Parts: sequence; structure tokens; C-alpha cells
Amino acid sequence: MTSYWISYPTEYKKQIKPLLHQQMWLFGQDILCPEGNLLYHYQFTHQPAEKRGGSMYTRWEENLQIVLWGWGIWFGQVENGAIFVNRYKAKPQFTAVPILNQTIHQPEDLPRLVHRVGMKAEVQTMRRLWSDLLLWLAGYEAWVLETVGAAWRQAALKAFNHAITKPAAVAQLPTLWQTLAEQSRGLSIKSYIKKEGTV
Repeated sequence: MTSYWISYPTEYKKQIKPLLHQQMWLFGQDILCPEGNLLYHYQFTHQPAEKRGGSMYTRWEENLQIVLWGWGIWFGQVENGAIFVNRYKAKPQFTAVPILNQTIHQPEDLPRLVHRVGMKAEVQTMRRLWSDLLLWLAGYEAWVLETVGAAWRQAALKAFNHAITKPAAVAQLPTLWQTLAEQSRGLSIKSYIKKEGTV
């Protein structure tokens, strides 16, 4: 049996992990924007949590499904599968289930997710979806800056204790995500062949 996974360089992880955490904070702030909920303006639909768990925001772009919760992001593509990324780990997990057809408010209700897959084609899909997600984040940040201006992003970051982007540098967020997307396309793929009889 062979397993495949994506290898993430140390410097890459150091950069992307706090940046994703910051981005999730910004999504939460965008819901509270004085101009109106920016996620609504960006054509997300909302399923509020009834009891436990987090609100679910869903957007469709042709064959793509993007779902946001306070605890992570789902990025699924019809016929190809999906990835889920926990906001605190910034390490995508893969599932062959491409679309969420039910309302989900807690991570344990997601389909089975794995870091290591059994086919090279799956890990290649996971890497591509990861890169595409980061490119999508670049587009979203560019839209925010164009729609409500840099002052809104600056105010949101000033209120975040773990911000890694200086308020004066918010205009660079789309470029930063785009650069990381390009780097992600070239992430190396590792594999391991488990011999019969080994544990």
C-alpha cells in the first residue's frame, strides 16, 4: 500500500499559519461591517447555528463550493473532491466528497478527511485545490479593498491581537495570498510504500 502527502517547508508553514488565522478573523469582522455584511454582498448564503457550533456561510462559483465557519474553510470542486482547512493549522485535508449537501455547524460532522491519500492523483488534486483556495482568498481581499477601502481592513486588523499584517500594508494582502498560491503549486509530494507484513 502506498500513501501520498504534501510536504510543507518550515518557512512556508511559519508564514501561512498565522496568515490564515488572521484571515478567518477578517471574515468575522466583515460580517459586522457598517456597510452591511460583506459576506452577503459577496453572495454567500447563511445558515445560523441553532444550538452548538458555528454559523455556516456558503458560496457557489460554477462548480466550486466555498464554505466558511469560524473554525475553518471548505473548498470543494464538483467531480474532483474537496479540502477542508482548520483555521489554526493551515494544513489542508482531503475528501473525495466534493460538495456539502447538508447544513454543518461542527467539525465532527464533516465527511472523513485525511492528510495522506492512497493515490497520487488525489494528492495532486489536494495540492491544486489548496493553491486555488489561496488564489480565491487573494481575489476576495482584492474585492474588499475595492468595495469598502483600506480603512476598513486597517480597523479590523487593529482590533486583532494576533495580526501579522501592519495596518499600513493591507493593500498587499491580495498579492501575499497570490504569492503563496503560486508557491503552493510547487509544493513537493512525498510517498511511502508499506510493505506487506509490516505494522
